[in-house]
Formats: sequence, C-alpha cells, structure tokens
Amino acid sequence: MIALTIGIGLLVLPELVFAKEYVVGDENGWNYELDYRAWADGKTFYVGDVLDFNYDKEEHNVIVVNTTGYNKCLASPNLGAFDSGNDRISLTTPGKKYYICQWHCDYSDQKLMITVLRKKMLGTPISSPH
Repeated sequence: MIALTIGIGLLVLPELVFAKEYVVGDENGWNYELDYRAWADGKTFYVGDVLDFNYDKEEHNVIVVNTTGYNKCLASPNLGAFDSGNDRISLTTPGKKYYICQWHCDYSDQKLMITVLRKKMLGTPISSPH
C-alpha cells in the first residue's frame, strides 16, 4: 500500500512541481490599458499552470468564452464568469483558451487568448516518423 501511494505521488508530483503561476498583465494586472497579445507572446502555457487575474472588481470581470465569444466580444453564452477582483484559473486541459472583460472587450480590446500544451512527462520518448 505504501509503495502504491509513493508511486502515485511520483506520477502527480512533476505536475505540481513544474506548474507555473502567471499573473495576467504582470504588475499591471487585468485592465484595458494593456496589450494582452503582447503579454502572452513568448510565454508557454501548460496543463497544470495557473492564471491569476488581478483587477478592480468594480470596473472589470473575467469571462471564459469560446472562439466566437473572443472574436465578437460576446459574454453570453460563456464557459465561466469571475468577478472577485482576484481570480485564479487553473489550466486543466490542452487547447486554445479565451478570456474577455465583458465591459471593455469591444472598445479597448481587453481580451486574452492562449494555447495550453500538454506537459511532456520526464522520460517520455519523442516519437519519430515511421
């Protein structure tokens, strides 16, 4: 039983140890004065990482949307809405992720799109073409 627990822990531990936390917008936070395409450029996001959205909750929110919601600044329907001013969103699945502020997406382009990658497990062989 102890060996099984340790084995499971070793499988989960790399995900926890290598997870990275990103404060969206860095010290500027989530607001309409920042270019979030530029902020995300050069960053690599992986499953297990966390996005911290810090903002004035009287002025902003974070809406998780699909591609259409992102492109057209549509807050509804959505995949989740946050308005605490300090929201932590864990990246649990790979793929494109889209976030908007429903109040400032249209006129100030306050939106973020990222691509989340699967973590490469240590010791996983790289496949070669056949």
